[in-house]
Amino acid sequence: MVVVLDVVTLGVLFFAAVEDFKKMQVRNLYPALFLFGSLIRVALTRPPFPMAVLSPLLLFGVLYVFWNFGGIGGADVKILSAMAVGDAMGIWFTLVVACVVFICYSLLLRKTRQPLPFIPAVVVGALGGLLFW
Repeated sequence: MVVVLDVVTLGVLFFAAVEDFKKMQVRNLYPALFLFGSLIRVALTRPPFPMAVLSPLLLFGVLYVFWNFGGIGGADVKILSAMAVGDAMGIWFTLVVACVVFICYSLLLRKTRQPLPFIPAVVVGALGGLLFW
């Protein structure tokens, strides 16, 4: 059941990435869907309480700092924080891979100071987390 939930999450994340790529904005529906899926995952896997609470809070704190300085969008913070509720420590792997992918394609496009969509990189990170984590 968890594998099906992961595949559905990846599919929804793909649609959020397409919207982010086209408009540089993501509707609030997507973070709500990720939070709902994460809560279902928590109910199914029953992770230890400190890990289920502290990892999303820490991730939100880190991403909030980057958002406050204009380095990341608000939808990125909401989506990654909602995903962290169900993924706990695996979200850090997803975030690191997404950051590496984002840096690579921003350097390839030579747009280091212009806003670029981050959710497509999160899709790659989530796919890597699904396959390797």
